[in-house]
Amino acid sequence: MQVRPAATTDAPSCTELVEERRREYEKYQPRFWKKAANSADATLPWFEHLFSDPKNVCLVAIENGGVAGFLIAREFPTPPVYDPGGATALIDDFCVASKDRWQDAGHALLSAAKDILKQRGYAQVVVVGARQDVAKTDFLNQAHLSLASTWWTAGFL
Repeated sequence: MQVRPAATTDAPSCTELVEERRREYEKYQPRFWKKAANSADATLPWFEHLFSDPKNVCLVAIENGGVAGFLIAREFPTPPVYDPGGATALIDDFCVASKDRWQDAGHALLSAAKDILKQRGYAQVVVVGARQDVAKTDFLNQAHLSLASTWWTAGFL
């Protein structure tokens, strides 16, 4: 497996992976994670934009010519009432091809991203995931990330 910077040509494969995750997450919390009907159409140009911006850390894990996983890290404003010692990087889109790929593809992607972010002077990384995504949660725990926050939601319709 090779981890390399994501190219705009990787965007369609990454869009497919994130669409699978969206369908899964929607089952966990049907309102908060409700997938928009046009989510794939909106995601493709967004990923192409993110992948072409050198400020972002966008990586893909390639195996046998296909995308086994991807990760997007972007600078995220730290609230002014907190001081983690430097900039925060948010990893919102972080997907692997199947739940059993967290230990290899997920690990390789997160390790590479953390190395790059550390070299760029970031103080911390925040990774987004659904509470019910047990495979990803277990992986992040094993990777020595700690749970820092939870969000609670309610609808009004």
